[in-house]
Amino acid sequence: MKEQVYRFLYRRDKPMPMKIMGVLAAVLSIGGLAYSPVFGIVMALGAGGLLAYHSGIEVNFTARTYRFITAMGTTGFGTWQPLPELRSVSLFRTTLVSSTYGRSNASITTKQQVIQVNLATAQNQRIRLFETEHMAEALAFAKHVEQQLDLPIWDATEREGKWLERTAP
Repeated sequence: MKEQVYRFLYRRDKPMPMKIMGVLAAVLSIGGLAYSPVFGIVMALGAGGLLAYHSGIEVNFTARTYRFITAMGTTGFGTWQPLPELRSVSLFRTTLVSSTYGRSNASITTKQQVIQVNLATAQNQRIRLFETEHMAEALAFAKHVEQQLDLPIWDATEREGKWLERTAP
């Protein structure tokens, strides 16, 4: 009988400026086909790459391994590594800032409040597993990871951090 392997895959969302550039490149490629087929094809390939590219993390809880992935479409690439010695699952509130600069030195800056679910290692490093804007979703995922890896949860979303009660399996 084949052993059940539990894997988690999280593909991070692209920053908004990257999405905008992909759509603009797609529009330019359509217009470019009328004037220069080579330019149109190059822009279409660039747009396809910008829109299909993703990055993320995949964790195999059964084998206790993980890999950071780079994905084009549905296929992810990355090298599996064993999980380091872990202390806890942590919830952390942060602001993500993304800036894109144009030729005229004008910039577009976007800010997004998110809650990250991380694995805290014994060497005080973090392996980011998940990001969301919703606390309930982050907490549910953290409890799921807690059960899979038998780790406590440290909630650092408020000014004073606290350990959460362990959930029964």
